[in-house]
This record gives sequence, C-alpha cells and structure tokens, in this order.
Amino acid sequence: MSKIDKLTPEQEALIPVYRDKWIAIGKSCEPCDLEQSKHFARLAYAAAGLECPEKFYLVDSPMAAAKLEVNLRGENPNATNLQTAINNQVFGYHEAGWLSYYEFMLEVVGIKECEKLEGLIGLAKNCGWWSPYDDCVIFQHRHSELHTDDNFRLHNESGPAVRYRDGYSVWAIDGIRVNEKIVMRPETLTVQEINAESNQDVRSIMINRFGWARYLQESKAECIDYRDNEVEGTKEALYKSPLGGMRLVVTCPTGRIFALGLEDGVKTCAEAQVWLGGGRKFNVIGRT
Repeated sequence: MSKIDKLTPEQEALIPVYRDKWIAIGKSCEPCDLEQSKHFARLAYAAAGLECPEKFYLVDSPMAAAKLEVNLRGENPNATNLQTAINNQVFGYHEAGWLSYYEFMLEVVGIKECEKLEGLIGLAKNCGWWSPYDDCVIFQHRHSELHTDDNFRLHNESGPAVRYRDGYSVWAIDGIRVNEKIVMRPETLTVQEINAESNQDVRSIMINRFGWARYLQESKAECIDYRDNEVEGTKEALYKSPLGGMRLVVTCPTGRIFALGLEDGVKTCAEAQVWLGGGRKFNVIGRT
C-alpha cells in the first residue's frame, strides 16, 4: 500500500486548486454527458466486482428517477415507494466533498489505491445523481438552477433553491428545507399553521417570513411592558409569544418595525435594551 508522511510545498499549493475545482463540480448546472456517464459507470461496477448492465436511462430529476424505478419494478407509485427509491440513489456530483480528496490523492500524491474510485469520480464530473441496479442504470441530469448563501447552504427567498429541468424543485432558506408556500406566499400563512409546525427551525423561518409584529398581534401575545424611549425616539413593547419566547417590538421614527429575540428572564423594555446591548446579565432560559 502506498504511504506518504507529508505533502510537499508544491502539493500543498494545489489543495485550493482542487477545492475550487470540486466546488464548481458540485454546483454545476450542466446537462448530463450520457456517453461519458456510461463509461464511468462501467468502471464503477468493475471496481466493485460487478457486471454493469447495458440498459441505461436518462431522466431530469431525482423524482423522475424514483418514478421510473417504481414503474420498472411494477410497484405502486405511492409516497413510501418513491421516497425509498430516492433514498437508494447515489449522489454523484453532490459527493464532491469526499471524492475531491481521493482525486487529489490519486493525481497529486500518486496513491494508486485510489484508482478504484475513478468510476465514481468520473460520474461526479459528468452527471447528476444516479441509480445503479443489477438490470439497469438510471442517470440524471444535474439541476438547472442552484442558489446558496455565502456558506454554501441552500438558500433562496424568492424562488426554489434547487430547480431541475422537469420543474421538480427544492425550497430552502438558510440551509433549512421548507415548502413553496413559506418562500413564495408567506403572507398567506396562518398563526395556526405556524404554531402547528413541530420543527423549530422551520417554525422560526415561518414567523420571520410572516412577520414577527403581525404574528404577535394575531396570536394575541401577552404584552409585558411598554415605553416611549425618548433617547432613541422609539416606541417599544415587550411581548411573550404563545410559543414561550420573549420579543421586544421596536417601532422606529421612520415607521419601521423590528421584533428582537430575547431571553425569558427579561421583564421590562429597559432590561431588554441592556440585554440587547451586550450587558446580558440574565439567565438564558430559552428563545423561540
């Protein structure tokens, strides 16, 4: 087995090159190269000691691949079978995080054992997700649209974070998967829908999109304290939301309204200002 104790300065200098290369691969919106994908699928099967089937399909999205698989198996296309089919898919170009390491080790460091991954590496460069079976291989085009934030988390507040060629989409804000309504029609959300959401991250996004001031008003949140802040020129009200969190609602002279999260120990608007200013002398019990 190949062994290496330390990278040379020249090898280390290539790390960011491979990093940027594979980030681009993972974010690529290029269509699948079917012939190249077939070639690398055969290499992947061979490396696993398996015979690659010669029946290939190409579809537009993970959902399309799931529907095709369920249809080929003669199964009921219900939600459970479709989810199982999606779970069985190989992530291809979205496995760039670990495949980049092994390509670097193969091409730069010369670790020959990594040659067994050439099939998977090649597939990641040429197609989207894929499904390897005994009797067929299902390839997918890459997504046609991708939106992320500065931390590479899926994020789009005005449309799908991921869109595929057949229209199948994934909606996400701050890396948290949400539904289309939360992104495109947040004004139509209801307090009942928000309070019924069990995922705390999703619920927080729902309230932010709905508007904290509106949520506190429509949920009949309890007003704990109120004051005219003559120094800042603001009107302030301290609320306890029905979900248990504390919020300071601040109305600026311009008419803009902010709802700022606080710890549960805050009891007055003055204490809230101290806490928000960094003088956090209260025990954090919890926040919505």
